[in-house]
Amino acid sequence: MSNRRTLTLTAASVTVVANMIGTGVFTTTGMMAEMGASSGDVLLAWLLGGLIAFCGALCYGEVGANLPHSGGEYYYLSRLLHPALGFMSGVVSLVVGFSAPIAANSLLVHSYAATVIPNWPVAQMATATIIVLGLLHGLNLHLGSKFQTAITVMKVVLIVVFIASIFAFAPAASPDLLRVQSHFLLSSPFAVVLIFVAFAYAGWNAAAYIGTELKNPERTLPRSLLLGTTLVTLLYLLLNLSYLLVASTKELSGVEQVGSLVAMKLWGKGTADVVSMLIALTLLCPISAMLMVGPRIVEAMARDGFLPRSLSRLNNRHVPSRAVALQAGLAAVLPLVTNLDKLLYYIGFTLNIFAALTVVSLFRLRRENLARVKVCIGYPVTPIVFLGFTLWMTIWSIRSEPKAALAGLATLAVGYILYLFRARRARLVVDESPEASYRAPSS
Repeated sequence: MSNRRTLTLTAASVTVVANMIGTGVFTTTGMMAEMGASSGDVLLAWLLGGLIAFCGALCYGEVGANLPHSGGEYYYLSRLLHPALGFMSGVVSLVVGFSAPIAANSLLVHSYAATVIPNWPVAQMATATIIVLGLLHGLNLHLGSKFQTAITVMKVVLIVVFIASIFAFAPAASPDLLRVQSHFLLSSPFAVVLIFVAFAYAGWNAAAYIGTELKNPERTLPRSLLLGTTLVTLLYLLLNLSYLLVASTKELSGVEQVGSLVAMKLWGKGTADVVSMLIALTLLCPISAMLMVGPRIVEAMARDGFLPRSLSRLNNRHVPSRAVALQAGLAAVLPLVTNLDKLLYYIGFTLNIFAALTVVSLFRLRRENLARVKVCIGYPVTPIVFLGFTLWMTIWSIRSEPKAALAGLATLAVGYILYLFRARRARLVVDESPEASYRAPSS
């Protein structure tokens, strides 16, 4: 196990940033405007999303520091709540947590490319992109990590340059820029807006999935979650402020390629085409990051016997290459059979459930004195704030988008049925007692 602990705080923080900055921030502002949000509502939603993610990062940081193994929610819930919940979260992570976002980001990469290149085969190129990056991460951890760091730095630099350029050339801010509609904040559309924002912030827990490969995970894991989340929150607020300085919410309403529209309005079509291609390039980053992180859940489930054990085998570069192949294969199919809008609703609703359950597991960690490392500042208020917002978003999203909620619940049902089928063969025993359902990490 020790020879796998090679990733530093920098690499872990880069993984968090790379997972977070993806499709959401380049698409959801247009969707939010279409639902009736004012510019002030949009900025408030992004600020709230960052605060919620930061609360979640504090909670995950403590859980992960005390259970420093790969697998994320699957590993935590299996040990702290019940193996059934862990298995269901693993199934959801495999399909919804990683395959669907990988597909969504890849579709958006080529949607931006299609604004510049006529007749660009978006779905087919999205699938090809996933396969190529899957091969990269399936071969070598160090090579994949170096590529990830380089492309993440490039992405952050490009976003900062984009923001700075808009601030330099944008007209004076409208007096209504920060206007908030109090009636909108209490409506179901605002709850759905927060679902979109939560999707854009998804990835703040990325380092939790690679705990086995972190150096000094008790310190590195929580720090990377907090550093990455803080940086991305700041970038998201500045990026959305830059959008709204150039275009009104009426102009942004329903627009998927928000960055391209803003660039066209400010600088013309030629520059907008360049911006579209640069945004497409930056969106390779979360695809790459999720293809590195997601397979570690498959590996952990296979190691426990819930998936074929061959998926937990490492190649000579200490990479679970078969798990990477499975993750990339599932993701590569999705662009050919679905579209971006449907993916966003489905992903946001389903992931909220297991994020909330993982935060709930922190209460057990504290109650039974299993927390050797305490990271969660403001406990128990911090997890309660996270859970309160998550519950509110979930209830309203069910009322507003019942089909997406039904699809998410159907995924959970399938996961539970598969758990019952595999449970007898698995190493973890189904037992409600604290002693049996909590297993200390073994080296």
